[in-house]
Amino acid sequence: MGRKLIEVEADIGFEVWSEDLNNLFEEAALSMYEIMVDIDKVEPKEERYIKIEAEEMDLLMHDWLSELLYITDVKGIVFSKFNVIINNFKLEGKAFGEPVNRKKHNPKTEIKAVTYHRLKVSKENGIWRATVILDI
Repeated sequence: MGRKLIEVEADIGFEVWSEDLNNLFEEAALSMYEIMVDIDKVEPKEERYIKIEAEEMDLLMHDWLSELLYITDVKGIVFSKFNVIINNFKLEGKAFGEPVNRKKHNPKTEIKAVTYHRLKVSKENGIWRATVILDI
């Protein structure tokens, strides 16, 4: 399991990897929120349930992260903990966080959208990997 930032002009991206597909999606969400705020200071006080499905794993990743970003944009909640269960191309997940507090959470980078550019979820040698590019 691991993750690292990757440089992209005018955007920011990350790669995540894990032996477990559910954990891969959780790590991707953590990576996105690490770019946005200091997630170590985000307490898991509120829970949001998310259920989505897609035709491909790449699209499922896009929709998962986009739904989280939508909740943050509309409801003002940032997240620091995730539980995901994927069955075929259906995802049921829970995100735990709290309303954003500028003084407490130290906002870093505003993310406008999850892009399809270089989006990839694949399994290689028993390891799930994902590449995600975010529009900032």
